[in-house]
Formats: sequence, C-alpha cells, structure tokens
Amino acid sequence: MSITMVMASEDVCLPTIGVLAEDLKRAIVPDAVVRLDLSAAASPDLSVIQLVQSARIGAAAAGCDFALSAPADAPLRALLNRAGFLPAPADDTQFWLHGETAQ
Repeated sequence: MSITMVMASEDVCLPTIGVLAEDLKRAIVPDAVVRLDLSAAASPDLSVIQLVQSARIGAAAAGCDFALSAPADAPLRALLNRAGFLPAPADDTQFWLHGETAQ
C-alpha cells in the first residue's frame, strides 16, 4: 500500500492554511494512508492545529489511515501546550507526539 505524503509549507498559518487544507482534502479518501509532514512549519498557529484536528476526524470517518510523519517538533509542541492540547489523552499523545511524554 502506498503512502501519500502531504507537506506543510514553511509559512503555514491562517493566511495560507487554505493550501494545506486543499492538499489534505485531496489526500484523505477511503482506504488511503496519509502522512502529514509539519517539519517545515516555522511558526505554526492555531489554524494548523484546527485543520489537523479536522483532518483527523474526516480521515476516521473515511476509513483513512492518517498520522503525522514525525512527532510534533518544539514549535508545534509549544503551540499545543499554549492551546491546551497537551497534556492529552493517550490517543492524542500517540497522534501528536508518537507516544512520547508531553513535557
């Protein structure tokens, strides 16, 4: 089974989130395997978390295997903390941090 990689741009934030939203919309289809790479996102904002959460729900409804390609890096982890997403239940910790302990 092939994996569809969706890459976020360096400047992904509210003014540019539409591009990433369209990429995810095209990729998340029934029985697909999609990995989202947020490693280039230099200064993600809350719109990124909102889009990813929405994509998780849509992927689950479509029967799509959706995950991050790597655990949240320091800027994203800090944003998750500020937004109240961390600490999180086990399934959210697995998604965002690949099971690492939230610090």
